[in-house]
Amino acid sequence: MTTYKTLTPSGQGALVEDRAFTSFSADEIRALITERRWVAFRKHPVDGQAVLRHLRTLGNLVENDRRKDGILKLDGSKKEEGEVLLGEGFMPLHRDGALMGTNVALVGIYCVQHERVSGGRTFISDIESGLHEVPQDVQDLLRERGIEGKPVDSYYLKSSDVWHPIAGFLEVEGKSFLNVGFPYRAGEKASWVLRIPGVSDDKCATIFEDMRKIFMSEKYCYFHEWNEGEVLLLDNKRTLHGREAFEGRRSLANIQVLGA
Repeated sequence: MTTYKTLTPSGQGALVEDRAFTSFSADEIRALITERRWVAFRKHPVDGQAVLRHLRTLGNLVENDRRKDGILKLDGSKKEEGEVLLGEGFMPLHRDGALMGTNVALVGIYCVQHERVSGGRTFISDIESGLHEVPQDVQDLLRERGIEGKPVDSYYLKSSDVWHPIAGFLEVEGKSFLNVGFPYRAGEKASWVLRIPGVSDDKCATIFEDMRKIFMSEKYCYFHEWNEGEVLLLDNKRTLHGREAFEGRRSLANIQVLGA
């Protein structure tokens, strides 16, 4: 396999600039994701429908009332309705599907439009490497109690009136993967709220802020500056991702590939 430039000092992420995303076979993509956890495809713009067709070779796509032909458009169009996810707001580190109860294996993000944009970088964290810096007592607490989430945006299909349990770790084929998303900080317009059951608000805030400093550090976190036609593909178990708030004409297509 060709050796590609890594995207974090932890040695993860792969920058592909010599070939278009659609020129890779499904087996090549799976091998790259297994080795490097996420891949950024640059310098070879591809068509959105071609991206969609290619992702279908990797598995079944998530289909629901919020997606059209498997695509969720993230274009800021809902900002006037107060939405964050489909608006222009900041999104903290999270795992796709956790609050919807969907087993998402891979997340593909394709840039449809990017004109006069300020902000809006997508960031991806190598949480698998960073986990060893999280104190063991915090890992044990999350494994024992998990977290609970409550949607705020009208985007979500689940009720916002109840707390929805989310396992602190995923167990897949004998391996354990951290499964938490991160809450919004004070002053940030939220798409969701999160807590650790039975833990005080102050202690929750401290735990999440300490983990945020680890996973958002330069050692583990990659920030992607978008250009039209680029693709990000990431392992949804071994990474968390988010986005900066933005202004301008920007449209991304989020496509999720289901796990087995």
